[in-house]
Amino acid sequence: MSPLYDLILQHRGELQTETVQVVDAAQAWRLGRDRYPHCIRGVVRRDGSQDRSCDGSAAEPSKRR
Repeated sequence: MSPLYDLILQHRGELQTETVQVVDAAQAWRLGRDRYPHCIRGVVRRDGSQDRSCDGSAAEPSKRR
């Protein structure tokens, strides 16, 4: 099974993510540039820990201030 990557997108000043399953980071970037040429900002590989931090607690989204 191919790894999961999050495409980091900026749309109307807000950051959003879209998860894609591709073979490597280069392919994730290509896909992001093809689908979202004006708003792709980054690519992050998911590590399979199911969004848990090092101490096992669930990650919480930051609140915009």
